[in-house]
Amino acid sequence: MNPLFLILSLGGSIFCLAGYIQKKYPPKKINHLYGYRTQRSMKNIEVWNFAQKHAAQEMIKMGIIILLMAFLSWFLGIESYLGVWIGIGILTAFPLFMFWQIESLLKKKFSEDKKS
Repeated sequence: MNPLFLILSLGGSIFCLAGYIQKKYPPKKINHLYGYRTQRSMKNIEVWNFAQKHAAQEMIKMGIIILLMAFLSWFLGIESYLGVWIGIGILTAFPLFMFWQIESLLKKKFSEDKKS
């Protein structure tokens, strides 16, 4: 069995499931247990709700991309050891990219420099 396929299909499925759950049942209040929790996202309820919505959408989108990569990996002849490390690298890079993307969006939309 192709370990890259297994890692990416499991990881992509988890991303999609977590995104769907967060989209369907978003956290109503700012908390330290459930949802997209960063210092910036927890500033106030408006930022919190915006962050939860976008984090759920991004998780689903990235989950689908990872699942597509899993099915493409099915046809690649990558040896087991290398496949494991590629899978780990992808599943590490995607959440980091998602974090950067959402934080950039929050910074742009809710900049402290804006004087209203």
